[in-house]
Amino acid sequence: MPRKLKSGFSSADLKLFAIIFMLIDHIGAIGIEGYLMKSGLMTQAGLNVSPNTPGYDLAMGLSFLDLPLRLAGRIAFPLFAFMIVQGFLHTHSRKDYLLRLLAFALISQIPFSLAMSLLGLDGRNVYFTLALGLICIWGLELAGEKAATPVMAIPGYLLIIACCCLAAWYIDCDYSQYGVLCIAVFYLLRDRPAYGAIAACIILLMASPYFEVTSFFCIYFINRYNGQKGSLPFGKYFYYAVYPVHFLIFYWTVLLITG
Repeated sequence: MPRKLKSGFSSADLKLFAIIFMLIDHIGAIGIEGYLMKSGLMTQAGLNVSPNTPGYDLAMGLSFLDLPLRLAGRIAFPLFAFMIVQGFLHTHSRKDYLLRLLAFALISQIPFSLAMSLLGLDGRNVYFTLALGLICIWGLELAGEKAATPVMAIPGYLLIIACCCLAAWYIDCDYSQYGVLCIAVFYLLRDRPAYGAIAACIILLMASPYFEVTSFFCIYFINRYNGQKGSLPFGKYFYYAVYPVHFLIFYWTVLLITG
């Protein structure tokens, strides 16, 4: 008898939602903001054109379109962070999982740097953040196993989280220490994922007040997670490969449009 599918969202569903929200976010960040900066219509301080000057109407129209795209995109990272914890708990080989994240961190760095150059930014891509988050929760698990009581595990927990957050800050990876903290709280509250999502969103809100407020919509998706694996189109590497590939597409598209 075929296994009955549970209602709600599978792991594959949440990954697809995360990808979609990420693409929406980057259409705004790289497609719109990157185009405006490359065209000289915008700087990191804001729009660089005055009313009744060439390009003003275009810049204003695109900037109004940019904000809702960026706000919708805030949902992506909490979903990615949540799925790192689920992957850690269910993978057949944590070592292979970590090596896969690190491999795609290296593969993605040049495409990420090219895309960020349109915005006058740099740093390390989010795969480094996710890998450090995985290392962090692996360490938390080991510390919990070695401690005689949960209370005695607390100093070890704090040291591991601090070290991984410091590493994220030092290498300047995307979402930095806040991203690692999100993954840590999702792990520590793994039996209550909705509470983990709330805690993670509060952390993100600390990183970027007001702008990250829409990240709380991730609670809806996480609360409907049914614990099933599901299947991704084109296989599991589709989930990993979208990240570097879309950066290259967006980068070359902006260059093509701006000439």
